[in-house]
Amino acid sequence: MRRITLAAAIAAVMLSACTVTENIAIDGSGSVTSASEIHVEQFFVDVLADFAEFLPDDNASIMDSAIESFGNDLATRDAVLSAATEKTGENEYRIDFSIEGIEDFLRGFGIEEQSLMTLTDNSFSFHLDIENYAELKEIVPFLADPNFEVYGPEYNQGMSEADYLEMISFLLGEDGPGAIENGLVTVRISVPGTITATENAEAVDSSTAEFSFPIISFLLLNDPISFSIGWE
Repeated sequence: MRRITLAAAIAAVMLSACTVTENIAIDGSGSVTSASEIHVEQFFVDVLADFAEFLPDDNASIMDSAIESFGNDLATRDAVLSAATEKTGENEYRIDFSIEGIEDFLRGFGIEEQSLMTLTDNSFSFHLDIENYAELKEIVPFLADPNFEVYGPEYNQGMSEADYLEMISFLLGEDGPGAIENGLVTVRISVPGTITATENAEAVDSSTAEFSFPIISFLLLNDPISFSIGWE
């Protein structure tokens, strides 16, 4: 039941097998700091372990190496002030980074004009749909890996969740669908003011809002993933 390549397996873990809590803080100058806490389902850790015999000897697990490599690549990008990764527990990881500004950060990936994120003096918005998914692939290169693309929204436009999970069961085994269904991303954003408006997000205090979505919503993108926050 292991019909995937190593690259696709790592990509599937990073995007499908995780519970992610991302804490983002925006300051008055437009700088952004992010702290992501990631929990990987044991099922997908076991999938990756199946590939260990094909890799050079390394004391680190495939998952440990994947997280570390992601952090190292991030640290080389333009407008990134700092980047660090840490293994915080069994199947638990943390990724921290800070950037000078969103536009400069995205230009470091070759994106001159983008529609994913907009930051002004008193608002922040995020919008991802099938039309601008290509912009996200520039930021997260393994999304464009041919071995992963078959799991992503461009290859599965219009597919129902039930059909998608049936496909995952065939490709990854009967435990795959449940692991993906457990996948959830929660984004908490702290802003440099008092929140006055939210869309598709909920204010949890005067300066922090929260937005969540299931990983499967990202993998299919049958509906846009978007939210916005305004403050004064």
